[in-house]
Amino acid sequence: MGLTIQFSECIILVLTCHFKKIVMKNNYLILFILLFIVSSCENFLDVVPEKVGTIDYVFRDRRSAETYLATCYSYMPRHEYQGQSPWRFMGDEITTYYRNRNNDVKITLEGNNVSSPYINFWDGGGGVSSNKGLFRALRTCNEFLDNIDMVRDLDSYEKSRWIAEVKFLKAYYHWVLVQNYGAIPLIKENLPIFASPDEVKVFRDPLHECIDYIISLLDEAIPELPEKVDAEVTEYGRITKPIAASVKAKILVHAASPFYNGNESYKNFVDSRGIQLLYSPYDAGRWERALTACKEAIEICEKAGFFLYHYNIPYGLNISDSTRIILQPSRIVTEKMNPEIIWSQVTVDSKHVQFDCIPAISGDFRTARVNVEATPTLSTAENFYSSNGVPIEEDIEWEAKDWYANRYQVTTADRKHRLMIAENYQTAQLHFNRESRFYGSIAFDGSRWFGGGIVNPSEDNQFTVKAKAGDPTNNPAGRNGQQYYSPTGYFIRKLVSQNTVAPNGSFTEEKYFWPLMRLADLYLLYAEALNETKAAPDAEVYKYVNMIRERAGLKSVEESWTNYSKFPEKFKSKEGMRDIIQQERIIELAFEGNYYYDTRRWSGGLRRGRYDIMTQLNTPIKGWNIDGTDTDEFYQIKTVYTLEFGLRDYLWPIKESNLTQNTNLTQNPGW
Repeated sequence: MGLTIQFSECIILVLTCHFKKIVMKNNYLILFILLFIVSSCENFLDVVPEKVGTIDYVFRDRRSAETYLATCYSYMPRHEYQGQSPWRFMGDEITTYYRNRNNDVKITLEGNNVSSPYINFWDGGGGVSSNKGLFRALRTCNEFLDNIDMVRDLDSYEKSRWIAEVKFLKAYYHWVLVQNYGAIPLIKENLPIFASPDEVKVFRDPLHECIDYIISLLDEAIPELPEKVDAEVTEYGRITKPIAASVKAKILVHAASPFYNGNESYKNFVDSRGIQLLYSPYDAGRWERALTACKEAIEICEKAGFFLYHYNIPYGLNISDSTRIILQPSRIVTEKMNPEIIWSQVTVDSKHVQFDCIPAISGDFRTARVNVEATPTLSTAENFYSSNGVPIEEDIEWEAKDWYANRYQVTTADRKHRLMIAENYQTAQLHFNRESRFYGSIAFDGSRWFGGGIVNPSEDNQFTVKAKAGDPTNNPAGRNGQQYYSPTGYFIRKLVSQNTVAPNGSFTEEKYFWPLMRLADLYLLYAEALNETKAAPDAEVYKYVNMIRERAGLKSVEESWTNYSKFPEKFKSKEGMRDIIQQERIIELAFEGNYYYDTRRWSGGLRRGRYDIMTQLNTPIKGWNIDGTDTDEFYQIKTVYTLEFGLRDYLWPIKESNLTQNTNLTQNPGW
C-alpha cells in the first residue's frame, strides 16, 4: 500500500498521555498527531488507532508510522488558495476586486501588520484556517526522525526512503519560513520538555546559516530518494530524487541572487548579540554553487524521463498548429502528470483555481457564478513579447508602424488574427501581433476562447470574451454588480482547462494538480546561473532559453534580437542577457507562483535588471475602464490600485506576542 498525499481533510487527535512514562522514555511530550482521511480514488490507511497514549504506540508498526509520515506531509502550504499563497497572489502580476478577502492581495495593497500578521507561516493562521504554522511542522518532522527506528516491521529500503522524504519536508518548511522572514531559528532538533526558560528563548540564526542548513538536509535526502515513485497511481506527489534536486537548485539560485547575496540594505541589522542576521558579503561562489546544483538537477530529471511537454492535438480535434501552440500554455499546466512537471501538489483544488480565473464566456458561465477573483494586470499583459519574440517597447516593427505608441488605441480585428481575436471586433492595438503565449495565457475583450463546452469545437467555432459593462446578455464577462468581474478587463486563460465547462449553469472542471516545479523553470534557472558565472553569454546560455522559445513558436534569442530589436547587441552582454532571461521567466511561468519571489530576489537595494520589486510595486496597478459600456468608454486606462512598497515590505513581520514571549527574537527591519 502506498502512502497517498492527496488528503482531503485531517482530524486533530489530542493524545491522552501517561506523563511519567513519556518523560522516562523520550524526555518530551507529544501533544498532537494528525490522522488523515483520504480523498479521491487512492487508498490510504483504513485503520485509525484509538486511545493513542505514548510515542511507542505511534511508532509501534509500519502502519502507524505511515500515518505519521502523512502528518509530516500535511503541513504543505496550499499554493492554489488565495489568502495562503503569496507565491501566486502577491505582487502586481495578479490582482482582484475582492481585496477584503484575499490576504495576500491585502499585503500587496496595504502592507502586513505586527499584531495579527496575514498568512502567518510562523505561528499558523493569519486569516487562513488551513495554515497550521511551519514551526509546528518542523517539530512534527523531528518527532518522526527521532522515533522511526522504533518501528519493527519496516524494511531498510522503505525506512531510508521515509527518512529522506521527511528530511526534504523539513528542509522545505525551513525554506518557506526563510523566504518570508529571512533569518529564522533553525529547528534542528526538538527541545526537551524540561528545557529551561533560557533554552526556550531561542535566537534567530543568520540567513546564510539557515540556507546552508537547508541545503545540508537536501544533500542528505537526495541519495536515498527514488528516481520515480514506486506506484504512480497511489504515490504521485511524494518526494523523489528529481524533486529534491530541483528544489535544491532553485534555493541556491535564490541564495546567489542580489536579495540574499551581499544585500547592503540589511548591513546594519543585528540582533541583541550584535550578530548580523540578514547581511553577508557578496560571494560570486554562490553562483558557481547554484550552477552545479542546476546542472546536476537537470541530469537527474532528464535521466528520470522528464522533458519539455509539447501539446499534441488529440484525435478528432480538427485544429491547426497555430491553434495548438495557443492552447499549449494551458495544457502544460492542466494536463495531469505530463512529462514536464517534476513536482505537483496533488491536494490542489483545481475547481477553485479555475472558478477564480475563468470569465463568463456565455450566459451559462454567468449563471454558474464564476468568481473571477484572480485577474492579470495591464502591466502583465504588456510583459509578453511581440510576435517577433522581443519586448514590445523594443520591437522595431512596433516602432515603425506606431503600434507601441498607439497600443491603447482601438483597432478592428482582421482575418489574420481570427484565431486569437473575433474578426471585425474592436479591441486595443496592444492585443495584436503578440506571441502565442500571450493569447494562450491571457483573455481580454474580443479574444477567442477555445472549448468551454462547445460541442465539437473548431477554429471557427469558439466563444468570444465580451468584457464591457452593463449588459450581461451581450457582454457576459463584463461588470454587472459588485462582484464576479475583472477589475482590469483581463482574465487568466492559462490556468483554465479547455475542457472545463458550465453546462446549464453548473460548473464542471477538468481536474489537475498544481505544478510546483517543472522542467522549463529548471532550464531557465540554469541559464540564469550560466549567465552570471560567465564573462559574457555564449551558446550554452542561449541553448536553454531557446529550447523554451522554440516550443512557443519563437525564433532564437540571437535571431530575434538581431533582426527585430532596437538593441540588436543586447543578448551579447551579461546585463542584457540577464534582462532577457528574467523576462523569459516572467512570460513562461506566468501565474504559476514564481513572479513575486523572482522579482524580489532580483532586487538587492539597487536596480539590477528590468524586473525589480521595488520598481514594480511602486507603480500603480492599471487596467481598462471596466465600467465602460461601449468601445470608447471601455478603452480608457484607469488606475485600479495605488501601490507603496518599502524596505520593511520585503519580509514578513514576526507577531508582537512572539517578541513579548521570547525577548531574544529581533523583529524584522521596519516593523
